[in-house]
Amino acid sequence: MDRVQQQSYQLLFENRFLRAKGDTFQRLFEELLGKRYPGDFMACRPWGRQGDRKNDGYLPSKRTLFQVYAPNEFPVAATVRKVQDDFAGAYAYWQQYFSRWVFVHNAFDQRLPPDVIKTLADIKQQNTEIEIESWGYQELLIEFGKLGLAELESWLGVVPNAADKGRLGFAEIEAVIEHIKLMPLTTSVAPRPVPFGKIEFNLLPDAVASYLKMGMEKAPLVASYFSSCRDPLYGERVATAFKARYAELRDRHPQLHPHDIWGELDDWAGGNVTKKPIEKLAITAILAWLFDSCDIFDEPTSHEAAGP
Repeated sequence: MDRVQQQSYQLLFENRFLRAKGDTFQRLFEELLGKRYPGDFMACRPWGRQGDRKNDGYLPSKRTLFQVYAPNEFPVAATVRKVQDDFAGAYAYWQQYFSRWVFVHNAFDQRLPPDVIKTLADIKQQNTEIEIESWGYQELLIEFGKLGLAELESWLGVVPNAADKGRLGFAEIEAVIEHIKLMPLTTSVAPRPVPFGKIEFNLLPDAVASYLKMGMEKAPLVASYFSSCRDPLYGERVATAFKARYAELRDRHPQLHPHDIWGELDDWAGGNVTKKPIEKLAITAILAWLFDSCDIFDEPTSHEAAGP
């Protein structure tokens, strides 16, 4: 698996992680652990009035019991009760089968409320014979990073590779552009250099930043494509349409995470295109061109770019 494939798969996983809540997040967790530990990991299905007996997954080889929690937000009191009740219920029913208990959550930045951290510490102090852990994005990403190409393709499909990147040309750019219903041109937006710190200012995660930088290598191809068009305003109309779409997503309530905005723009750019691996690269190149010319995502002021 080459670097382009690694970046593509990490971006797909990060996108799914950030968008998943509740049962959707639990399905993601089950799919990941099922791929990582085939024939070993056992997902637990709630059954009747007894539910799942506080078991969201069991890994016999490692004597590990998992409990998954993925709310839209982390209400402190409710989360503390959730941790306490889930561990107590698991201990009462599964005690002889596990020596490690893992609280799996969907906090992307790994930060849990202090009362939740204290609750986990209290449980660990009161049950010294059991390892108590919490897993967020980074821990799940480590498990994800241990999957091979065959497992990834069977789960998430085929992604672009380095050879696709080399073959990307006008035909693929045109296939993506043609489907977009261009909005009427209302203003002329002059391209400008990318301001220093723009990626950081927009809080774009590492996976998006890496993929964006890869797309930057092909951004000149997109610029060349528009320069070769008979209509000299064609590229500006495309930029105007994307800029309006970005503004709509940025101003949505509840507010979207920057990664979600990237994902929505990626989906919107792809439209009904078949999205073969090389066409996925074309979409990334177009988004990188738009990012480079400051048509999508906000640019920092000189003070913000300079930092403290």
